[in-house]
Amino acid sequence: MSRKMMSDLDNKTGYYGYSSESGNVSGKDKKKKENKGGSVLGVILALIQLVLSGLLVYQVVSANILSTTYLAVLVIVLVVLFAIALLTQKGGRPARTSGKILSVIISIILGILLFYMGQFLGFLNNYSDGKKVSEEPFVVFVSASDEFGTYNPKENYRSDTNILAVVNPKTSTVLMISTPRDYYVPIIAKSVAPDSYDKLTHAGKYGTGIAYDQNGSELTSSGWNWAQEVTWGVGNTAIMDTLKTLYNIPVSSKNYHYVQLNFTGFAKLVDALGGITVDVDKPFSTKTYASYDEDNGERKTYKYKKGKQEMNGNEALTFVRERHSFGDGDLQRNRNQVKVLKALSSKVLSTSMITNTDSILSAVGESFKTDMNIGSLVKLQTQLMGKSEFSKTGWQIVSYSVTGQSASQKLTWNGLFKSVMLQDEQSESNATELMKLALDGTDYTTLENKVKEYQASDNK
Repeated sequence: MSRKMMSDLDNKTGYYGYSSESGNVSGKDKKKKENKGGSVLGVILALIQLVLSGLLVYQVVSANILSTTYLAVLVIVLVVLFAIALLTQKGGRPARTSGKILSVIISIILGILLFYMGQFLGFLNNYSDGKKVSEEPFVVFVSASDEFGTYNPKENYRSDTNILAVVNPKTSTVLMISTPRDYYVPIIAKSVAPDSYDKLTHAGKYGTGIAYDQNGSELTSSGWNWAQEVTWGVGNTAIMDTLKTLYNIPVSSKNYHYVQLNFTGFAKLVDALGGITVDVDKPFSTKTYASYDEDNGERKTYKYKKGKQEMNGNEALTFVRERHSFGDGDLQRNRNQVKVLKALSSKVLSTSMITNTDSILSAVGESFKTDMNIGSLVKLQTQLMGKSEFSKTGWQIVSYSVTGQSASQKLTWNGLFKSVMLQDEQSESNATELMKLALDGTDYTTLENKVKEYQASDNK
């Protein structure tokens, strides 16, 4: 046997140089096989990443929380990450390993985002009733009724706090117009005769503005008087129409909403937000009008010092209800209510609260009601958070309180003469002008300067 043939045998090849079927795979072939196996696993991980990316985009689109621009950016980023993960599987062993690790990390992040997006969509579905809000300017009637506990769905309540919040998402401004509870105003209601005056707080008792006799028949404006036993339709139509007419608010019904809390709901809301910080301008000390839950059934005395003060629910509730400690009574209470509502709004409208909306609403429970679609509110807040101009300022809040003069007048509700606050035409005109400016898109600085100008005139 020749030397060449012996050499071939030594290399475990057959005659004429053919490899033996039982022989070992060459190093080059072995490397190719390993490359193929590694690439398959990497491709599978990249495809999992792609599926999770698609699900995330689908959920974001369903939630409608990103503008077209930001949605396009999200898609581009996810596609680029998928391409990187996939292309690394065509490289050497270090590149393939890095690609697998990258796919695993991205998939974990996507999984977490999908979980929270699922929670978010679930929340939106749970609070999808009521009128939706969008980036159009809208007005919210904010009312605190003078009752504790849960709302009775068959009963109307007096309104202790009456604030119109003009919200303009386009300018990130909120204008609050506060009207004293004892303001003597013409009641706008179907079953009430024209030019029938009453305290604004009583307007809440007129409900839908339609009265029914004991037989359930609807009464006309001339068909009832305060001495009759009548039932009023339950709702906020009368007081909202009264305020809309008083200030001649140019807003459609679809963009005119209400939020109503009673005393229990108000205190729970403050506590659910972790308390609020209020700038007290007139110090005072007062005892509560009723026993609160945390006071163990006893009426407690609260003290308020001049300057910024942290308040829990009961402290804030006592602060906004007090009027006897002040020379101008209801006017100072009105100013204090605005201070507290601004502090509340700053927390409620903050970006950090968006993930806690469900827990806040659960805490307030049945002591709160609104005609707004809460889900659309959360969507609006989320969309605004994605805008650079909003991220710089957040919501900017400005407030104005209407003034008046004390007097005694006859009330439509009970036919009695009671202490009221007569209207101040100039103050009302100021409020009307401010609301129109806010709805038309006037910027925060201009609104703030206008308020200062009006307040200086009111204090003369």
